[in-house]
Amino acid sequence: MSIRFKILFGCLSLTLITVVMGAFTQRSQQELGTIATRLYDEAFMAVSYLREAQNGLMKLSVAFDRLEMSAGAAANPAHDSEKAALLAEAIPDILSSLQVAQERAMSLEGEEATATLRREIEQLGTGPDGTSFRPLVTELGNIQQAFDTVVEIYAGDGYTYRQSVGRNIDESNQHTWLVMSLSVIIAFVITFLLTRSIVPALREVVRIAKAIAAGQLDNAIVSRDSSETGQMLQALAAMQRSIRSSLQRINALMAEQASSHAGEMAIQHGRFEAALDNMTQGLCLFDSAGRLTIFNRRFSEMFGEPELGADVHTVLSREGLETPLDLGATPSFLRDLPDGRIIAVAHQRVEGGGWVATYEDVTERRRVEARFAHMARHDALTGLPNRVLFREHIEDALSRGRGKAFSVLSLDLDGFKAVNDNLGHPTGDALLQAVARRLEECVPDAEIVARLGGDEFVVIQQDSVQADIETLAQRLVEALHAPFEIDTHQVVIGVSIGIASTADLADPTAAGTSDTLLKNADLALYRAKEDGRGTYRFFEAEMDARLQARRSMEMDLQTALDRKQFEILYQPLVDTKRGRVAGFEALLRWHHPERGTVSPAEFIPVAEEMGLIKAIGAWVLEQACMEAAGWPDDVKVAVNLSPVQFGAGNLVEIVSHALRVSGLEANRLELEITESLLLQDSGGVLETLHRLRILGARIAMDDFGTGYSSLSYLQRFPFDKIKIDQTFIRQLSDKADSTAIVRAVIGLGKSLGMAILAEGVETREQLAILQAEGCWDVQGYLFSRPAPAGKAAELMRSIEAGLTSGAGGTDRARPAA
Repeated sequence: MSIRFKILFGCLSLTLITVVMGAFTQRSQQELGTIATRLYDEAFMAVSYLREAQNGLMKLSVAFDRLEMSAGAAANPAHDSEKAALLAEAIPDILSSLQVAQERAMSLEGEEATATLRREIEQLGTGPDGTSFRPLVTELGNIQQAFDTVVEIYAGDGYTYRQSVGRNIDESNQHTWLVMSLSVIIAFVITFLLTRSIVPALREVVRIAKAIAAGQLDNAIVSRDSSETGQMLQALAAMQRSIRSSLQRINALMAEQASSHAGEMAIQHGRFEAALDNMTQGLCLFDSAGRLTIFNRRFSEMFGEPELGADVHTVLSREGLETPLDLGATPSFLRDLPDGRIIAVAHQRVEGGGWVATYEDVTERRRVEARFAHMARHDALTGLPNRVLFREHIEDALSRGRGKAFSVLSLDLDGFKAVNDNLGHPTGDALLQAVARRLEECVPDAEIVARLGGDEFVVIQQDSVQADIETLAQRLVEALHAPFEIDTHQVVIGVSIGIASTADLADPTAAGTSDTLLKNADLALYRAKEDGRGTYRFFEAEMDARLQARRSMEMDLQTALDRKQFEILYQPLVDTKRGRVAGFEALLRWHHPERGTVSPAEFIPVAEEMGLIKAIGAWVLEQACMEAAGWPDDVKVAVNLSPVQFGAGNLVEIVSHALRVSGLEANRLELEITESLLLQDSGGVLETLHRLRILGARIAMDDFGTGYSSLSYLQRFPFDKIKIDQTFIRQLSDKADSTAIVRAVIGLGKSLGMAILAEGVETREQLAILQAEGCWDVQGYLFSRPAPAGKAAELMRSIEAGLTSGAGGTDRARPAA
C-alpha cells in the first residue's frame, strides 16, 4: 500500500468519525430542543392557562363580594341579576382556559382533575329559580381550592418532567463523551497504524541520506516493495553508487593534481621566498593580535632576526620603530633611529585582520635629497648660489628692504671663451672656481655672490651709495684682471660689469621689480662691453632704447618673410686638389627697407628666440634646393640648420618636402650643424641626423673647435664632413699652436674617413699651409665673397680657370664680380 493511499485512508476515516460524531451531536441537540419545547408548551403553558382561569374566577368572586357588601344581609333581586350577568360573562372564558390547560395536561391525573374542575364551573348558577346566590359564593371558594389542587398537580407533573429531561440530558452528555472518546481512540489507532506503516521507512531513508551526506558510502540498502519509500531507497542506493564512483574518480584526479600542484607550490613558494628575500625593504606581517608571522631577510639585516610569534612591541620597540595605534591616520611615517639611520615605515591593513609593514632605510636617499636641494639652489661647479637662490634672495631683499636701496652688479668675464677654447673645459671650469673664490674675497660684506650660468656672475650690495658701488666695481675689475694660476697656466682675463640700483626705480615695491633690476643690469653690462670691456657702467634710461630697437627688429622679422626681404647668397666650396667648385654654401641676408642689409649675426639669434627661424629655415631649404637644381649634377649646396629647427620635430619632413618640390637629388644636399646642437637632447638630435642620412642628405659639422668639441660626438655619429672654424685659419701664419690644432683636426678627419674643409681662407699663405697639411677643400674670400645665385655659373668658371692656371686667387680677398 502506497503512502499516498495510507494517508488518504486515514484522512477519510477521520472525516467519517467527524461526520458521525457531528450527526450524533445534532440528534441529541434536536432531542433536547424537543424536550425543552414540550416542557414549555405542556407544563408552563398549562399552568399559565390554569392561572388565567383561576384569575378569572377570582375576579368573579371579588365582584360577588362587592355586591354582597353593598346589599347587606337582605336579599336583593337586582344584585342577583347582576351576579347572574357576571357569571354568564366570566364562565365561558374560564372554561376556555381550562379547556386549553386540559389539552396540555402532562399526566392523566392532571387531565381528570381539570375535567372535574370544568364540570363544577359549568354547574355554577344552575340552581332553582329565585334561590339566593350565597351558596354560589361558597362554591366559588371550593372551586378556588380545586384550582389550587390542579395547579399543584400540574406543577408536580412539570417537576417530574423536568427530572426526566435532566436524565435525558445526562444520558445525551454521556453518549456524546462516549462518541468523542471512541473518535479519539479510533483517530489514535489510525494515526498509530499510519505511523507504524510510514515513519520507520522514512526514518530508514533519512538515516541512509544522512550517512551518505556524512560521507559514509557503504550503507546496506534493502528495498522490499515498490512503494514510495521503496523507490526512495532504490534511488538512494543508486545515488550512493554514483557518488562512490564519482568520488573514486575525483580522488584519482586529486591525487594526480596534488602531485603536480605540489611541485608548482614548491616553485611558487620558492619564488615567494626569493621575492621576499630580494626586496630592498624590510617586511613584517603581523596578525590581528599583533604577533609576528612573517619577516624577510632584509628586515633581519636591518634590525636583527626577530622571533616568530613575538609581540609587535617586543619586535619593534628595541629599534625605536613603535607602531602608532591608528594605522589609518598614519599609514606611513619616518623614524630617526639612535644610530643615525632614517627609516621610512609604511603600513597596510590586510583582509582578515592584522597588517603588513615595510621598512626602508632612506638615510642615503635623504642625504641625496638634501644634496639635490642644495644643488637645485647652488651652482654645482663653484658652490655659489645659482639663479634660483639669487632670485629668491633679491625678492626677499625687496620685501624686507623697507625703503633701503641696494644695487645689483651683473658681471660677465672677458676672454673666458678663448680660455675655454684654447685650454679646454677643465681649465675653464677651474678658472670659474677661482673667479668665484676671488669674488667672495673681494666682497665679504655683500648680500650675495651668485653664478647665473656660463661666465655670468652677479653681486648684490646693500645700503651703499653710488660712490661706494663705483669703488666696489673698480675693485672687482682690478681683482679679476689680476692673473690666475690654473694648473701650469697663467690665465689673464677681465670682467665687464653692469650696475642697476633700486634707487633708480620709480616704485621698488612694484611687481616684477626683480626682473626689471636684472634687465637694467644686463643693459648696463652690454654697454660696458660695447665700451671696450674691462670696465663697469651704471644703468641709464637711454640704454632701454637698445632694447626697444631689438623689439622693433622682432616686429620687422615677423613680416620680413612675407614681404620677401630675405635673400640667399652663395659662397663657393672649392676642391683645390681637383681644381673645381664642389658646391656652394647658402648664406642668408636680410635687406631691411630702412636699416639696409642686416647681418645674420644680428637677426638670426633674434629669429631663433622668437621661433621664426623654423619658417625662415624651411624657406631657405626649399629656395636653396630649387636654385641648386639648376647647377651641374656634381655641384652640391650646403645649408645651415638651426638647433631650433631640430626641436620642432618635423625637420626630416621639411627637408624631404624641399627635395621633392625642387627635384634635387638628396646626395647633393649638405646640411651643416654646430657642436652646440649636440649639447641639447643628443638622443633626439642623433635620431634626426640618422633619419636625414637615410633620406640621402650629407651631414657636416660646422665651426668645429669653437664649441664644446668632443670626440664622442664624432664617434656617436659619423659626419660626412668637418669644417674647421675660421678663427684657427686666420692664425695659421702667426701661431704655431693654431697650425698644430688644424693638423690634428685634419688627421682626425682622415682617420675617421671624414672630409675636411677649412673656412675663412683669405690668403695664399693660409691655403699653402692647409694644402701642405693635406686639407684641399677650402672656403673663403680668397676665392669669392658670397654672391647671388645668378652668378654661380660665372663664379665656377672663373675659380676653376684660376685654379687651372695656378693663380687660385689674390694675396688678399677681394669682392667677387
